[in-house]
Amino acid sequence: MTMRWPLGIKMMVGLLLLVAPVEAWAQGGAIDRYAAGSKRNPRAGRSATSTRMERPARPEFMQELTTGLYWYQPTATSLGPGLVLQGFNYSPRYAFWSPNDLMSVSAGSNLGLALQWSNFGSLFMVNVPLLVELNLGRGSLADRDDAVGFFGGLGLEYNFINNFWLNREVDSFGNIIREYQSNLNQWGLMYSAGARVLLGGRPYVLRFSQSLGVPSQNVRVTHLGLGTSLY
Repeated sequence: MTMRWPLGIKMMVGLLLLVAPVEAWAQGGAIDRYAAGSKRNPRAGRSATSTRMERPARPEFMQELTTGLYWYQPTATSLGPGLVLQGFNYSPRYAFWSPNDLMSVSAGSNLGLALQWSNFGSLFMVNVPLLVELNLGRGSLADRDDAVGFFGGLGLEYNFINNFWLNREVDSFGNIIREYQSNLNQWGLMYSAGARVLLGGRPYVLRFSQSLGVPSQNVRVTHLGLGTSLY
C-alpha cells in the first residue's frame, strides 16, 4: 500500500531541500570572508588576550582641533616690531608606520588661520606646515587608550600675512617720501613638540612649534596651541 503525503507536507520538504544547500553555502561564504578579513586586518579581530605588538594593517587617520597664539618676531630690529595673533588650527595626520602599538610615525599638518581687525586695518594670516612626527603613547594610533602621550617632529612651513611689512621711501636727506605696507610670504624649516593627555575623560592636546630660521627667514614664527583630539 502506497502512502500518500499531503500536498502541504510535500511543498515544505521541497522547500527545505532547496533552502538547506543555499544556507550552507552562504554561511561558508561568510566564514571565508571573515577569515580573509582577519588576514587583511588582524587588528579587527583583536582579543583581550592578544599582545600589543601588532603592526596596523593600514594607515590610521587622526584629527585634532586647537586654538592658540602665533608670535611673528622679525629676526632684526630694523625690520620692525613683532606681531601676536590668535589663530585656529586643524591638524590632520596619517600614522603610516608603526612597529608596535606604543609608537608611530605620522605625516600631517597643523593648518592655522587668523583674522584680526583694528583701527589700522585688517590682518589675515595663513600658516601651512607639512610635518613628519614621532608619536609615543596616546595618539600614536587612534585606538590607544593611554592617559599620556608625547610627540615631536620636523617639517616645512609656509606663512602669509597681508600688510605685515611697513616700507618707507626716503630722499637723499633721509626725509620720508611715502609709506606703504607689503605682505609676508615666507617658507622655512620648523620643529614641533607637544603632549596628549586624557583629563576627566576628555582628550586634550598641547602643541608647540617654532621656525628654525633656515634658510634665511626674516621672521621667526612661534606657535602655542591647546585643543582636543577627534578620535
